[in-house]
Amino acid sequence: MAITRILSGLASVALVCGAALSPALASANETGAEPSHSWTPNSYEPYPFPYYVDDTDRYPAAKPPEGTVNRHGELEYLGEGVFGAHWFVDAGGATWHFVSAGDRQKDVVLLIHGHPDTWYAYRHVMVDLAKDYYVISVDTLGYGQSDKRPELDVSYPAVAASLVQLLDTIQVERFNLITHDRGSVISDHLIASDGMSDRILAFLRTQQSFDQPHGIPRPDHEAMMTPEFHRGEDFMRSLYAGNYVSDEVPEEELARFEWEWGFVGTPEASARTFQGTSFEIEREFRMANTVPKMTMPVVIMQGSRDPAQKPEEYYRSAELLPNGRVVIVDANHFIHTEAPEVVARVARDLFRFKNSNRPDLVSFEEAQFIYPEKQ
Repeated sequence: MAITRILSGLASVALVCGAALSPALASANETGAEPSHSWTPNSYEPYPFPYYVDDTDRYPAAKPPEGTVNRHGELEYLGEGVFGAHWFVDAGGATWHFVSAGDRQKDVVLLIHGHPDTWYAYRHVMVDLAKDYYVISVDTLGYGQSDKRPELDVSYPAVAASLVQLLDTIQVERFNLITHDRGSVISDHLIASDGMSDRILAFLRTQQSFDQPHGIPRPDHEAMMTPEFHRGEDFMRSLYAGNYVSDEVPEEELARFEWEWGFVGTPEASARTFQGTSFEIEREFRMANTVPKMTMPVVIMQGSRDPAQKPEEYYRSAELLPNGRVVIVDANHFIHTEAPEVVARVARDLFRFKNSNRPDLVSFEEAQFIYPEKQ
């Protein structure tokens, strides 16, 4: 593959490219300009840089949605010698954008981000797991560079149904699953789909309510149903600098998160994902349709510092599952950003041992129960 042939040449380029990203985005933010999503040959703006793999027949290419920047088969340096390939694939009448890394001959790990993230939120987890797995991180419909046409159904059941078709299209039969936040709600519908639970080898479910009602304070679903909520000034920065993140996020990552969020149509599409649902509706569906099918090995992971989702809400969750565990870790809501090494370590343990080495239902990864005050 081209990945192996160009690693040495691209490693130094990647360092230059990564350094060029932050100033360009910071400048745009300072002037109040909209993020630019034009692609310029031989330019390091926007990141990633334009190099292509030679196996673009791996997946059938779809026409990328209007306004996207990456190209089918384009490589992006993720870190530690790991490259991710960008793909656009049609499935179920929608175009999915996803990034893959690792050896396709190895077990698949599917990553589903939450709100308001994109595939990039899992970048550090991908770097770790790609050394031993074939990792696929999707932009869910309505987010990032995936389809977000106004007429597209981006409700959680519809996204899950389309995701099943994507997996069939790219011939992923069995896979490990990692989800976060609203991605876990998508997974509820994914698992409830006919035959899908048998295809999931193991499931790491992070930062989403399970069998208990969502704690207080709750996100304002009514406000989140409106595009205006998602268009707020410094929307991404306010989330990553607020009470749901305990550690300071590096500036270059904040800039990239903003850039990923900046695609035209994202506020409108993300608002539609919250319409017609609520925590109560989701919990009722989960308990009736998803939990009975969660027969695969499952780890429910929660951050001890999340101000709204307290660890005690999950202490008995694993008792509902034939092969389940709860792991409480020292992190806040965006656990994959604060502690990606912990997410990867717990994932590896789960994928390898299927919980057989951890008979305890609830375990703690150096957890500290500290809840910041809600501003």
